Amino acid sequence: MSSPQSSSRGYVESLGTKMDRLASAMSNGRAALRAEGVYVDVYANGQIRAVSIDEAVAPSGARLGTLITDLINKAREQAQAEIEKLVHEVRADPRIASAVELVGDAPARALPAPPAAAEDPWDEDDDPYRRKSRIAAD
Repeated sequence: MSSPQSSSRGYVESLGTKMDRLASAMSNGRAALRAEGVYVDVYANGQIRAVSIDEAVAPSGARLGTLITDLINKAREQAQAEIEKLVHEVRADPRIASAVELVGDAPARALPAPPAAAEDPWDEDDDPYRRKSRIAAD
């Protein structure tokens, strides 16, 4: 098993920090591209954040639709590639591999049987708040 990824200075990123970066990237990961006077900004999930066209540079209308579509698709792929890179980084972390190994196929296994009910050790005569009868035999 190898050690967690570290920089040349010996810093090891905490698992929580790594997972936070991944969650943030999955929620906010995006990429922006510019070509031939068209600018697109796209989230990794495919949602278009912005499209801007420089009218002085933009090509004619027939080619513009294809250009915008291509830029959006490339930007989305770029944003998804960044998230995929982070997923691989998290999966490569030996701490994650160890946790996965411990869990194993737990979701596929049947739940363990509940423990057998032990005999109740409580006896009513042990109740300190129960008044004792003055006439009951001990």
